[in-house]
Amino acid sequence: MKVSIIIPVYNEVESIKPCIADLKMVMESLAYEYEIIVVDYGSSDQTVDAIQEASVQILKHPQNRGYGAALKTGIKYATGDIIAITDADGTYAASNLPRLLDLLVREQYDMVVGARTGEDVNIPWVRRPFKWLLTKFASLLVGVQIPDLNSGQRVFRRDAALEFFHLYPNGFSFTSTITLAMLTNDYYIFFEPINYLQRVGRSKIRPFQDTISFFLLVIRIVVYFKPLKVFLPLSLFLFGLALTVLLGSYFWMDQVMDITTVIIAMAAVQIAATGLLADVITKMRSGKP
Repeated sequence: MKVSIIIPVYNEVESIKPCIADLKMVMESLAYEYEIIVVDYGSSDQTVDAIQEASVQILKHPQNRGYGAALKTGIKYATGDIIAITDADGTYAASNLPRLLDLLVREQYDMVVGARTGEDVNIPWVRRPFKWLLTKFASLLVGVQIPDLNSGQRVFRRDAALEFFHLYPNGFSFTSTITLAMLTNDYYIFFEPINYLQRVGRSKIRPFQDTISFFLLVIRIVVYFKPLKVFLPLSLFLFGLALTVLLGSYFWMDQVMDITTVIIAMAAVQIAATGLLADVITKMRSGKP
């Protein structure tokens, strides 16, 4: 069984060499055949020059098309049955990989995510509230407890990942997309706690803008695969609002707000009908009853 380790890099000249050295040391101690694929997505420093003698595959994007685009390129060129992804900024220890790979193979999971819930987690405080809200929101919509939606260190089966290849975005939301796509399609995923170390260099994450994008992505993916998870709660909320307006105006106002009640109730019916239609289309597309 072969493991393809994909490392997307963008201006990581300070940390890329030790990252590759650690990965090689760890993988040489295991029984897997492996390859390391470094995908540079537009670095303006000497990141690529620093690893020319490192005996790894180097793929380059002439322009910065994004983190997700780099991972997609790596997956397309990978020859392994198992894909492992990790970052080159020193935040994820290479020593986590044997544990993640063992769980994937021994327990026959489709993906094992290194969830950043260990004893040493160095997520900046400015990002923690956004991360907590995003994770809770995704867990609520999917109906599965998700400890870490967008961890950058994980292992998964290449054939399972290719099923949703057309959905993967070019940006940082790649990891969120593959997590949600697999969860909403009943793939077996395990979240293994890991530490998240202090990064080397400057983060490329934009806390506010990227969080908004992540929220929209969660809704989009859930609507794509499980539309009733979004449309039905919204419809029920509007029905409840219509009932509240009706009873509230009847008991506490001189005149019943019948027109407002009807408008809200009709909106609830239309949303429910849209959800049912979307669910039928989804079932027809997937071939599932």
